[in-house]
Amino acid sequence: MPVSRPWRLLAGLAAGVLAGGAGLLFAQAAHSATTSPLRATYEVPDATKKGYDVQFTVVNTGKTAVTGWKVEFDLPSGTGIGKAKNAVLTRSGTNHYALANKKSNATVAAGASRAFSFIATGVGRPVNCLVNGAPCTAPVPTPAPSPTMNAGTARTVNVATAAQLKSALAAARPGDVIHLADGTYKGAFYATVSGTSLAPITLTGSRAAVLTNSGGACDPNVPSSSISYCGYGFHLNKASWWKLVGFSVASSAKGIVLDAAQHNVVDGVQVSLTDLEGIHLRTASSDNVVQHAFVHDTGKVDPGYGEGLYFGSAQSNWDKFGTNNGTGPDRSDRNQALGNSFGPGVGGEHIDIKEGTVNGLVSGNTFDGRGISGQHFADSWVDVKGSGYTLTGNTGTFVAGSGTLADGYQVHQQLAGDGCGNVFRSNKSDLGGAGNYAINVTDQSGCSARPNVVYSSNTVTNAKIGLTNIKVTTG
Repeated sequence: MPVSRPWRLLAGLAAGVLAGGAGLLFAQAAHSATTSPLRATYEVPDATKKGYDVQFTVVNTGKTAVTGWKVEFDLPSGTGIGKAKNAVLTRSGTNHYALANKKSNATVAAGASRAFSFIATGVGRPVNCLVNGAPCTAPVPTPAPSPTMNAGTARTVNVATAAQLKSALAAARPGDVIHLADGTYKGAFYATVSGTSLAPITLTGSRAAVLTNSGGACDPNVPSSSISYCGYGFHLNKASWWKLVGFSVASSAKGIVLDAAQHNVVDGVQVSLTDLEGIHLRTASSDNVVQHAFVHDTGKVDPGYGEGLYFGSAQSNWDKFGTNNGTGPDRSDRNQALGNSFGPGVGGEHIDIKEGTVNGLVSGNTFDGRGISGQHFADSWVDVKGSGYTLTGNTGTFVAGSGTLADGYQVHQQLAGDGCGNVFRSNKSDLGGAGNYAINVTDQSGCSARPNVVYSSNTVTNAKIGLTNIKVTTG
């Protein structure tokens, strides 16, 4: 097979997304419904127009040995696996593959690795990668970041007042750790300075450190007079490589908003008592992770617009937040929601994934549907209008009479070609006797080239009709 230039890819991210240097090849494993110390990455040393060789590596990042591993992923239509080495290969559905250990290589010692390989027929790359049920790779913050990660320049900045916090944000530089003392911070808090991949900027505190913007104070750094950045609890404004860890945002028009912000991690925050949505990633805010957050009691002024977590922008807002000077979609792509708790009291959808966004991951979240309003079509835990998303290991519940629930998950095709290629696996849904389907794919006929897939590992109880309205795929 002719040798092409080596490709080092992060398994589980969007096909074609290159890892930013060898140092990112082994990113830390993310938490999901299954917590695993294993991570998995792959390289493609040889490729032709008809296929390629793949070398996968499974690494144990934990402190104890792990016995038994399985890497699973999807391959696009037209691509398959011809032969595997050092792993047991199984296939389910049309394009889902799993490669598990043999008896001889089942145990992965702490800090050690196991490798396997296969020959792919076709040119599509693996996507939606899981290792022992958890995402193969994902950026995860250090809960208590050390200022020594950027020796000589990193600082720990302790703040206890709103004025101190504003000063620290304005003066922030890569590697800084801004630590919030417990207490209430009132005003407009925003960041416009970016960290780096090796020296992110961290804002951290306990949940007793509360940022609030009940007075509607504004971020003055607006791109045009048509947009007003007012009332946000915290705003990342063209600021990348931040970690927001542990604190709370409450009593604001909107909770946390990211605009043109990439490679950020929102970890363990609490967002509540917002007039509108809790967390919004928009204006091409891509490759971000929201994890272990607790989002509840949103949409206090307009319940139907009280989404818990919002990826992208509706087509009607592309003129403000879209690409190509507002003529294209809001490409807030490859964002991940991992292990969050949504509800009760979320007035809109718990997660709203807008048209024009692609290739994200929603894994290990819990949805408490009490309080879903039914206003502005808010009648499901998750509404998927984007494409290429994987939704796995989530748990949703609802109590009849506590709100409006038509279905657990809904997939819509707002625009031709969108709302396709989404995968549902191992989600548990209790519809409380109120919802029709756990997963309602309303426009599957428009996705013939890239259909949505609902696997048999999804379960449903207390549904008016059943699991889904489309054919179930074994797996």
